[in-house]
Formats: sequence, C-alpha cells, structure tokens
Amino acid sequence: MSFSCLKIAFFLTVISYSNGSDEKRILLSDPQYIQQEMTRFQSELQEMRVKYNDLQAKYDAQNTELLSLQAKYDAQNTDLLSIQAKNDAQNTDLLSLQTTVTGLPGGRGAVFTRWGRNDCPANTTTMVYSGYAGGSYFTHPGAAAEYVCMPTDPIWGPYKDYVYGNENVGYIYGAEYEEPAHIFSMPNSAEDVPCSVCLGSSHSASLMIPGRTQCYPGWTEAYHGELASGYHGHAAASQYVCVDQDPQTLPAGGTHDENGKLFYGVKAKCGSLPCPPYEDGKFLSCVVCMK
Repeated sequence: MSFSCLKIAFFLTVISYSNGSDEKRILLSDPQYIQQEMTRFQSELQEMRVKYNDLQAKYDAQNTELLSLQAKYDAQNTDLLSIQAKNDAQNTDLLSLQTTVTGLPGGRGAVFTRWGRNDCPANTTTMVYSGYAGGSYFTHPGAAAEYVCMPTDPIWGPYKDYVYGNENVGYIYGAEYEEPAHIFSMPNSAEDVPCSVCLGSSHSASLMIPGRTQCYPGWTEAYHGELASGYHGHAAASQYVCVDQDPQTLPAGGTHDENGKLFYGVKAKCGSLPCPPYEDGKFLSCVVCMK
C-alpha cells in the first residue's frame, strides 16, 4: 500500500452506528456533522442555563422567605424574653409582697398575748403593741369573761364624747395581780398588770398549754409562767391565761388598790381531774408555744 493510501485511511476514519435496523456511517472529518453536534451542545447548554436560572430564582425566593421567617422568629423571641423579664419582675414583687404580708399581724404568723410583760420574747417574735391588761369588774354578773390587752396609744372614734345618761353599757377596767402575790413575785395585791401582743412571724399557730412548763416536741416555746384566772367565788366570769414567769408591773400601780379585772393563781382540784398525774391543791404552771 502506498503512503497516500495510508494518509487517506488516517484522516478518513469511519464510525458506524446502528439505529434500529439502519446502519449509518459517519466521517469525523465531516463539517456538517460537527456543525450539527455543536448546535446540539449549544442547545443543551442553553436548556441547562435556563434550568439553572430557574433553580437559582427558586433558591433566592426560598432564601428570602427563610430570612423573613428568621426575622419573625427573632422578633417573637425578643417578645418572649420581654414577657419573661416582666414575669420575673412580677414574681419578684410577689415574693416581696408575700414576705411583707408574712411579717404582718394579718398575714402568716402566730399571734399571742404575753401577760405580765411589756415586751416580747427576743429572737423568736416581734412586738405588735404593748399595753395594759384589763377586762370587766370582778363583781359584775354580766361581765365579759376574757382578759384584754389595752394599747397605750388609743385612737378614739366618733362617739367618744356622746352623752348617754343611763348605765345600760359595758365597762372595761384595768387589771391587778391578786393572790397569792408570791407566785406573781409581787410585794402586794395592788400592782397593775402590763401586757404585750407578740407575733412569731416564722410560725403560723400559737397555743397556751396549762399544767406544763415545756412545749411538746415540734413546738417552739414563746414563754412560760404561772396559770391565772379570776377568783372562783366572784360573780364575774373569767378565763385561764398564762402570766410570764418574770412578771413586770405598771408604774405607781402598787399604791392604789382599785381592783377591776383580777389575776389569781390557779390550783388543781382532784375529782374529775385525775390525780395522779395531777395533785390536789397544787398551783399550776403554763407555757405558750408556737408552731
């Protein structure tokens, strides 16, 4: 074979391909074929660009929507943090108010009267007010039974000076230590009785227990002392109260024996009251407890 024939064979490479039952032979050096392929490639590239631009537009739209949602979320989160801050502030105010109410007589706290003293037990209580023990006169058959603690700073109402000519009223008197003066540590039976109203702010209940000088387990002692009441033969009713073990007096009270509401020592009387554990004719003590 001559050189010319080899050259022709080199440049005139023939590709055969089958399409169904037809077989075509294409020459790679055919300009028409190359032009057709270039046109096809350009068309496919253009379609790909269109699809890419479409996807890019969708991506941009979704990204814009995502940024909008993120902005809404951030705004809502800011609102939530603001609400949480307000809630925390209100909760702090509520706790502060609760603490304040707890320390008030009308709030949570054990309120009791300390008879025979013008102060309150230290460390466990605070004073509401101090004053003068009082009540009804010991011979009045219609007397009120209870002892009361009259404050030292009364505030009069609108009928203070109302003129009323008859005796259809009640009366309240001061109180004195009576007999036996020794159990109240008094020199005589004419001393006037002080009192104080106390608040145990860390407790919610108070209880006077007669016949004991110690509280039961789980209770905290406010004070202890001697059990007192009115005299059993007087016309006026009375009640049992606990006079502090270290009682005080009101100034100048020992120079005027004016009676009024009276404090007497209380003895146990056997019978319906079991003896033992009690003993007949023995003076009873008492304790005021908080919980």
